Formats: sequence, C-alpha cells, structure tokens
Amino acid sequence: MRTLILIVLMLVSSPVWAQQNRPQTPEGPFEYIVEEVTIPVADPDEPEHSFTLAGTLTIPDPDVFGDGPFVGVVLMSGSGMQDRDSNFFEHKPFMVIADYLTTRGIAVLRFDDRIVGGSTGSAKGLTTQDLAHDGLAAARYMMAHELIDPDRVGVMGHSEGGMHVPFVACEDEDIAFVISLAGVGVTGAQLLADQTGVMYRAGGKDEAYIAGSHRRRMAIFDAIRDGAEEEEILDLIVDLNMFEFGVTEPNEAMRNASRQMMGQFTNSWMKSFALFDSREYWRQIEVPALIMNGSRDTQVDAKINLGAIREALNETERTDYTIIELAGLNHLFQHAKTGLLGEYASIEETFAPEALALIEAWIRAEIVELD
Repeated sequence: MRTLILIVLMLVSSPVWAQQNRPQTPEGPFEYIVEEVTIPVADPDEPEHSFTLAGTLTIPDPDVFGDGPFVGVVLMSGSGMQDRDSNFFEHKPFMVIADYLTTRGIAVLRFDDRIVGGSTGSAKGLTTQDLAHDGLAAARYMMAHELIDPDRVGVMGHSEGGMHVPFVACEDEDIAFVISLAGVGVTGAQLLADQTGVMYRAGGKDEAYIAGSHRRRMAIFDAIRDGAEEEEILDLIVDLNMFEFGVTEPNEAMRNASRQMMGQFTNSWMKSFALFDSREYWRQIEVPALIMNGSRDTQVDAKINLGAIREALNETERTDYTIIELAGLNHLFQHAKTGLLGEYASIEETFAPEALALIEAWIRAEIVELD
C-alpha cells in the first residue's frame, strides 16, 4: 500500500493538480472549540524512546450543545506517514470529517503521524502495530479530557488505519466503538498482491500474467511468515522478476536487482503489515462497529475486504455492527468514474456527503442520541 501511495505522490507536481478547487475544505473562524494538543506516547519497555504526537482536538460549541461531556472519536490515518488532515493533493479529508462531526455535536481528535509535522518519534524499525498503538495513545488522551465522556470515545481509521481499529478495541476495553473506512479485511500480503493485480490489469496485462505474479508474490510473503532464510526469499524474488520480465534463465544481473528489492519485502513495516490479519481482531471485538468501503475502490477491493470482515463477524454472536458498500466511491470516498489513482487529483470533492451523513447517523443511533 505504501508503494501505491508513493505512486500517487509522484503526481503532486502536475499542473492539473495545482489548478484544482477544494470546496469542502473548512475555513475559519470555526463555530467550535479548537485545541492544539500534545499527546504523550510512552514506551514502557524503552522509556528513552517515548515521544509525542501533535494534534488538533475539536470540541462542539457549548452554547449550542451544552457543556458536555461529549462523544469523542479519534481519526487514524492510512499507510504512509501523513499529517493530521490526511492531506492528499490538497484534499484534507480528516479536516473535513472533523469539521462535519464537531458542528453536529461530536468531538474529534486528529494527529500528525510520528515524525510528521509537530510529532516526534522515529520511523526506524516501525511496525503496523506501532502505528495502531499511536492511535490508542490518542484515544486514551481524549478519554482524559474534561469535556469528553471517557465512556464514549471511539476510533475511526482509514485504509491501514481501518485495519487497526479492531486491534485497538481489543487492546483497550474502554474503546466504545470503531469505524473502519476502506479498511483491510484480508492479510496485508493478499492486499498488496491484489493491488499489484489491479495495476497490471489497468496496464493491459492478461489474467494469466496477473495470476502468475499474484502466486509468486504470495509465495514470498508465505516464506517470510514461515521464517525462511534470506537466500530462500531471494530465490523467490528472482523467480518473480524472471516471470514478470519474461526472462527464462537466471543471471547475475537479475539476482543483484532482486537482492536490491529484498528490503521492500523484509523491512519491519512491510513484514508486520503483510502478516497482519484484522480478522483475528474482528472476531474478538466487543463494541459496536461501522464498516464502510466504496464500490470503486481499486486499492482495497470492497467486495473482497467487506466480505472477509463480514465472515469474521459472523463467527461471533454480535449483531451490533453495520457493513456498507457505498456505490460509486473510490478509496478516498470521492465519487469517481474508474476509482483509479490517476483520478484522485482531478476530483474536486474531498469526501462524499452521503458518507459523512452515514457516519454521523450511525454514531447517533449506536452510541448516543444527540438531539
């Protein structure tokens, strides 16, 4: 997924992107309380590695909604280090969500990922579980705020963040609810292989080629999962490259190129992401859940991932969850024609109004009646 994000970022300097309007981006003065906050993230095993996250907490106007305490939700970003607004091509979806909910009586905390903006910390040795724990630290910070009801704080995550929310709820029983937006319901390895297939299909590759690539990529991740030796993993990467480049005999140049790719498969984040399976945590979750994906999402396929989450939840006795596939929306919850990454910059809409309304309505119905 980080690979795809890097592809997206390569388009940032295009003239088409620079000329686009972003009509949903909120502009002050805001009719609610805005607090700039610093969230401590402690490492109990290595205190010297503790750090802080910088964020923005928006709290409903007391003159309109009373003195609280308010329902609160923490926003958790997707793959790649992002700022508190989850800024893509000057779209600021987390700012849009925060403004929408706060003007309707729900407090929202959003934060810069570690090493981004005002946040400190380090990305060295980072795992997907580390990022999930950052979101948990933000939720605990929110619970301690005098204007927030500690019994009604939930987490909302997008993409990789959507994969994290059931994990966070399992880590802390005080989490009151979870919302997954374009969340991953299969292993990270399957998702990454599926994403590559989407790119190859869009590039005109036939299904036999796509299936062969998918099978070889999954073999690499299976070997990593099973603790294979480096040379065995390298052999599998060589096999993948030979297949994809149509090379019939291995050579030293191919092996050297494959060796350079090794880190892409075996760095700490990739290993943790590839092996992470959110279904393990969806099966354990004990709080209300809203799960939404767009039908034109080409990064996290709605049918595959919603289906996987639904199967996991069906193994439990819980009924307090809602799963929605939103017609016509892409990975960023924009109305899209194809859902391909190249559209993101040219679409003026930041976040579909119907998706915002569904989030608010669900929180009202499942967590508290705010009217």
